[in-house]
Amino acid sequence: MAIKSIYDIEFKNFGDIDIDKMLTILAETYNKDVSFRMQLKRYKNSRWYDRYEYVYSQSKNNEKIAFYSDYYYRDDHITIFKNFINEFSYFDYVLPVKLPKERFNLKRGCKMIKWDIYNLWKLKRVKMDLKKRLYYLRVLGLISFYRENMEKYFSIKKYTYGMVYNDSNPYENMLVQVMKKRSIYTSTMQHGIFDKRGYFKGLEYRTSVADDWLAWNAFSKELAMECEVPEKKIKILGIPRYIKPIALEKKERKGVIGIVLGIKALVEENQKLIEFANMISKENNLKYFLRYHPTCQRNEYDRFIDKDVYIDRTGIKETVNQMCEQSDFCLIGSGTSMIIDLIYLKQPFLQYFEQYKGGEYFGRNNYFRNFNELNMQVKNQGMFISEDVFYYYCTTKDVKQSYDKYFSTL
Repeated sequence: MAIKSIYDIEFKNFGDIDIDKMLTILAETYNKDVSFRMQLKRYKNSRWYDRYEYVYSQSKNNEKIAFYSDYYYRDDHITIFKNFINEFSYFDYVLPVKLPKERFNLKRGCKMIKWDIYNLWKLKRVKMDLKKRLYYLRVLGLISFYRENMEKYFSIKKYTYGMVYNDSNPYENMLVQVMKKRSIYTSTMQHGIFDKRGYFKGLEYRTSVADDWLAWNAFSKELAMECEVPEKKIKILGIPRYIKPIALEKKERKGVIGIVLGIKALVEENQKLIEFANMISKENNLKYFLRYHPTCQRNEYDRFIDKDVYIDRTGIKETVNQMCEQSDFCLIGSGTSMIIDLIYLKQPFLQYFEQYKGGEYFGRNNYFRNFNELNMQVKNQGMFISEDVFYYYCTTKDVKQSYDKYFSTL
């Protein structure tokens, strides 16, 4: 009898772990708009070409290890991870280095094609279209390949504690389970805010498999508990990207607004933010510039921009604090975790949240749902953050001490 669900298949290299949450991640992040031709190209490249090399940094007496994988490779996130983990000399770590050019690898290709052949007939018994079947075959094969490459580090020495950057990443979700099979106590860092009300519906919380979930703040803890993460699993420790404290240096008012756009998928919300920026700038004799999310192409919103009030900063690369120093306040949507950065840096901001009903988030009244509310907030200066709000969203300025204390208990 045919298997009707991919959840019923026992794939090679996954027989000893529970892959249900991993499959949930793949199902909910599958992009049906990617063409069959593109899926085929990605499949071919994933089998025969290396894009990354992994670096293993170790010291003889270390019993803790941390991993960052290449599945969701982003320069800003890997920089956060490196800056963070280098502060803790008692950690070994493994991270990818992106190659300047894809490199053909015959050995890799043969090994992965062998895995594909073994598992393809199983996948054929699942009712799904060819494009989606190719997607699952490609990604599950890559997860298996990643597992084989990472397991060698556990044979070098015995580790008692393993931490991953993000266990809602399928590579690291699998790796956490492998470590737990080896009696290694595990944790996952928090890498963003997957609000239950947001685009990914709390995916980061719902699919976590680590023993401890290292939260940025009390706000994240509440969101995680809404998604049924056990309270005892959540450790509130602060924001890793501020392992070294940062402060703004604002010298004068500039008459400029910074507009922070959300992920590529939130097209309508991003358009509305730009429309609000056009109107509020004209109403208050201001100018604005755009800060694009890394998933955006940086030109898809050009037609919505009013050039009379727009400052073109194309090609400028800057940190969040540098962006804040160049603006009096920011407008931000619901689809980015950068509100935490703005609160940490005490940058005035207003957040667009069309479904906001009031009283949903601790201590903050700097939301708007339409232009009238936005205009009123700007005129009343309703965009500043109190100390209570800071500690609710940011926990501490001494992030290093907070994590040191947690790691010492292990």
